[in-house]
Amino acid sequence: MESFISIINMPAYTPEELRTCIAADPQTSPSIYLADDSFAAWLYDHLSLREALSAFERDADPDECEQWELTALEWKAQVEMAIIALSAASKMNR
Repeated sequence: MESFISIINMPAYTPEELRTCIAADPQTSPSIYLADDSFAAWLYDHLSLREALSAFERDADPDECEQWELTALEWKAQVEMAIIALSAASKMNR
């Protein structure tokens, strides 16, 4: 298991890693754990939680997959990560 210090200094690349980072430091904005150049970070910055949930319910967008160089499964994981981060941010702001 990685130490707390190493977890907070690197972005999460999977939904599971993101959940671990957020659980380890729930007071920090979850966006810090999204790689700046990731589709998940773009979604976090541009969609509401409702919009991200709606995207997750549909098939991967082929144009977004091409633009972001993602497979359909990677697209789905990135949308899930945005949902996780948006949900955590929403809880922090209550």
